[in-house]
Amino acid sequence: MSQEDKQFMQSVKKTTTFENGHYSIGLPLKNHKLPMPKNRCMAEQRLASLRRKFRKDPGFYEDYKCFMDNVVEKGYAVRVPDDQLNRADARVSYIPHHGVYHPKKRKIRVVFDCAASFQDQSLNSRLLQGPNMTNTLVGVLLRFREEPVAMMADIESMFYQVKVPEHDADLQRFL
Repeated sequence: MSQEDKQFMQSVKKTTTFENGHYSIGLPLKNHKLPMPKNRCMAEQRLASLRRKFRKDPGFYEDYKCFMDNVVEKGYAVRVPDDQLNRADARVSYIPHHGVYHPKKRKIRVVFDCAASFQDQSLNSRLLQGPNMTNTLVGVLLRFREEPVAMMADIESMFYQVKVPEHDADLQRFL
């Protein structure tokens, strides 16, 4: 593993906790002291564009609204308290988002664009990538031959099942 991979693994080990049936993992920032650029204006511009799309396509708006209501209802996202809305320190970052439909299922998915760049910086560019732990297709196929029964599972909303500690949550705000 590279030095960054080792730093990533150390960060994950140090910040991982298990609370109320969910894992909580701190964001693996490359440098915790480096200030985030104030990117709310970029998120507002992307939201204005999204609103125009909503006006043109009411069905898209309803699907999007249902998806976002579900995210909040299940506790995957929470409203920022009113007294924290105007926080202007370097530990606040906004993530723009947009919706895409699955080509065959006609099911909407909201994409949170952590790679969106503002002043040549994005949340993704500030995070350690971590080691590649993906299994090769050949390895997966060979393991299917090892036992008489093979199983597969799909965890609903898996990405949302991993919580972020409060001290990192403001780096993942969205409008």
